[in-house]
Amino acid sequence: MSAAAEVRPGGVARMRELWRLFRNEREDPEPFYTWLADELAAALERRHGSLAGRTLVDLGCGPGYYTRALRARGATVIPVDNSADELGDDPPEGALLADATALPFEDASVDGVVCSNLLEHTPDAEAVIREIERVLRPGGWVYLSWTNWYSPHGGHDMSPYHLLGPERGPRLYERLHGPPRKNRYGEGLFAVHIGPTLRYVRSRPGLRVTAAEPRYWPKLRVLVDIPGVREVACWNCVIHVARSGDVLDGVQGWLTDAQADRLRAAAERVPAGGRIVEIGSYHGRSTIVLARATEAEVVAIDPHAGNDRGPQQWTGSSAEGESDHRTFQANLARAGVGERVRHVRRPSQDALDVVVGSVDVLYVDGAHRYAPAAADITRWGARVAPGGTLLVHDAFSSVGVTLAILRHLLLDRDFRYVGRSGSLAEYRRDGGGGVASAARQLASLPWFARNLVLKAAIAAGLRKGPWPY
Repeated sequence: MSAAAEVRPGGVARMRELWRLFRNEREDPEPFYTWLADELAAALERRHGSLAGRTLVDLGCGPGYYTRALRARGATVIPVDNSADELGDDPPEGALLADATALPFEDASVDGVVCSNLLEHTPDAEAVIREIERVLRPGGWVYLSWTNWYSPHGGHDMSPYHLLGPERGPRLYERLHGPPRKNRYGEGLFAVHIGPTLRYVRSRPGLRVTAAEPRYWPKLRVLVDIPGVREVACWNCVIHVARSGDVLDGVQGWLTDAQADRLRAAAERVPAGGRIVEIGSYHGRSTIVLARATEAEVVAIDPHAGNDRGPQQWTGSSAEGESDHRTFQANLARAGVGERVRHVRRPSQDALDVVVGSVDVLYVDGAHRYAPAAADITRWGARVAPGGTLLVHDAFSSVGVTLAILRHLLLDRDFRYVGRSGSLAEYRRDGGGGVASAARQLASLPWFARNLVLKAAIAAGLRKGPWPY
């Protein structure tokens, strides 16, 4: 990471400075793209864990801004571009001249692909997506970003004529101004839209879309869910994609891909000799994520008693509990972590004396009624070491869990609210709690209300769809 990245502004000041740099991008591209590259490398680590030692492809690398930022974080990066002119006079070390629709890599050979602003410059974006799918290892990921055609900059040098359509707009521009400086339509620039691209990625058997958002204002990701509006309002679209076929396939549970990434990142921060405690394992989906991400001790606490098994499954039978237990053990064994996980088959409050010492990461996904959730947060939360992490599932989604959080974490001075992935809230025990932390939590209450409405509609049979997590 560059030193500049540590002092760059956020919020409105960030947007203002990015806009200033973008306006000068044609004459001086390095400041703008270096900023974006540093931000992207940091964001990828937050999403996927440490990049050190991972083999990544920078697809459409150009002069190598992203390659440098990713290598600065320890990744092994293969820069690829199909144009020597785009590589420039000082191309990144090891750069390959290759066609993105026919990559010179073996199947399932790379851990991740960064493809930034390439799709709109290829005549066959779908072929690029198929190649990315082919070269990714199971469990790998893709950062896929491009300037969608009807965005303000979709026509590049021809903007805003492009808003007249991909045929009429470029034709009128050239009639009035002559050919553009570069990226003439049909040669170096093509119309790539958000809706069709999302549908195509979702249709691929080996790919899963884990998130889609506007690149420069990701908090407004709701825009990507609105057909038509997204094509105009998103200046540059990002699709986060995971390669199917990983060890979580077939493991039942309610941990989304984005939540798995947050758990994984927390576990990777724990050094060997540390300890991770999970309360509520079910079939082992989260357990596998934690155990595969660290060399630390992983303790999974779940009585497998047949109750509190999931949405609308608060009561159950001992036979269901035994079935859950056998499935849990089989899933851990299949994932290769059976011998690395210490399973405590007791209710969480009966296991306090079984686990001795402090905890570096505590993941709470136990009983969701107020009393047990509050007990887990307070009694087990007291075990979290200074600098450690507390993660709570179904935060701002379940009534009992949300009330427990508001009662015990909202104004807590020790635990600072870091953020959430859906209903998975993350706190850091660093003494940074206070007004700002409380305000960020309270900002999730409208989302909590929305979840209650969705759950009521699903329970009443008025709506079909996934339970909100």
